[in-house]
Amino acid sequence: MGAKLKYSSTSTQESVDIWLNQFWEELFPGVYRCILAHNPTIMLMLVRMAPGAIVPMHKHIHLQAGILLEGSLLFKTESGERVLREGESYLIKSFEPHEVENVGDEDAIALDIFTPRREDYLSAARPPDLNI
Repeated sequence: MGAKLKYSSTSTQESVDIWLNQFWEELFPGVYRCILAHNPTIMLMLVRMAPGAIVPMHKHIHLQAGILLEGSLLFKTESGERVLREGESYLIKSFEPHEVENVGDEDAIALDIFTPRREDYLSAARPPDLNI
C-alpha cells in the first residue's frame, strides 16, 4: 500500500511525486505507520490515516512533535480541540492525553517525531536509509 506525496520545487516550480515505501503497518483501523529512523533519543515516523480513521485517546511519556504533510486532522486534548491542515505543526507534551481523527475526505499524512524513541514501536522499525 503506497501513498503519493506531492512536493513543489522552489527552483523549478515543478511538482514532484514521491511514492512512499511499502513498510506500512496498521495500528488501528485505517491508521498506518512507517518508522523512518530512530536512535535512543529520537524517532521519526510517518502516519497515514484514512478518512474517518481515529487514533483513540491515549498518553505516553514521550514528547511528540510533528507536521501535517497532507489532509486535515482533528486533535482532541483535555484542554480542547483543533483542526490542523496541511503544513501546520503540533507539539504534544509528555503524558498529555490526546486523540486524533481524520476529518477530511482524503488520506492524511503526518510526520511524527518522538523523544525519546518509542520503545514499544521498535518491532516495526526498519534501519534508516542513511546512518552516519
